[in-house]
Amino acid sequence: MRQPRLRRSLLITPGHQLDRIRKAAVSPADAVVMDIEDGVSPDDKPAARQSIREALTSIDFGRRERIVRVNAVGTAEHAADLAALELSRLDALFVPKVESGDQLDELTRFLDNSPEPNARRIEIIATIETPRGLLRALEIADASLRTTAIFFGSGDYTAATGSEVTEKSLATPRAIIVAAASAAHIEAIDAAFFAAVKDADATRADAIIARELGFSGKLVFHPNQIAPVNEVFTPSKAEVGKARRIIEAYEAARVAGKGTAVVDGIFIAIDIARVAERVIARATLAGQ
Repeated sequence: MRQPRLRRSLLITPGHQLDRIRKAAVSPADAVVMDIEDGVSPDDKPAARQSIREALTSIDFGRRERIVRVNAVGTAEHAADLAALELSRLDALFVPKVESGDQLDELTRFLDNSPEPNARRIEIIATIETPRGLLRALEIADASLRTTAIFFGSGDYTAATGSEVTEKSLATPRAIIVAAASAAHIEAIDAAFFAAVKDADATRADAIIARELGFSGKLVFHPNQIAPVNEVFTPSKAEVGKARRIIEAYEAARVAGKGTAVVDGIFIAIDIARVAERVIARATLAGQ
């Protein structure tokens, strides 16, 4: 079984701007996503591949996960991306515009047959950003054992549906993404907040909505977004303390032959105990 990753904040940066990759590699983000897709013009994609190769061989990313957002499976650009990447230095591939499990099957076969030893441990973060992809969310989440997260791309989704980028309009697709990820026992990562990327308070408010829905982290565009996102997706000391009391009380009740308990005035059964266990697990990953 794969060890869970800390993916509160994933900072995405254009792959052709090596100086920005260097800055991202020393940021407080949990992961650095080097982009070759929408954040890079067609003319700059070859330069992005070269810069990412250089970054992976020359930059110390520390504890940060090294991720590359490649172009969509089945495109010529995707094939060029895979040919250029040094897989031995990569932790995960961020795959855009996934609309079926077959696309991930194809990528999985490529990685499984790669001669590079490290390829066997590369993970997949599958992006769901179209109506068709959303309607196949569970199929996509289940398609490959390499897939450890699904990401909701709200920008492309709202462009396709004509809906607004608001809490109300995104509530249903966000909930579907979380449900599919949960059913497959993988993570759900929410889209970046791009209405005001330098507004830490607005970023925090949007992250709180995502956490309440069940997401485990968010993509971020700007360094100002990292701290509020990390804060929101890290259980507080009060939350950790409450979770521990719940687990202890439930275990004591179970040993006594009971199935329920009461903690801080709250009725506790196995479902609440499992929520508390997730809080402790996330706090442990975050070093709390």
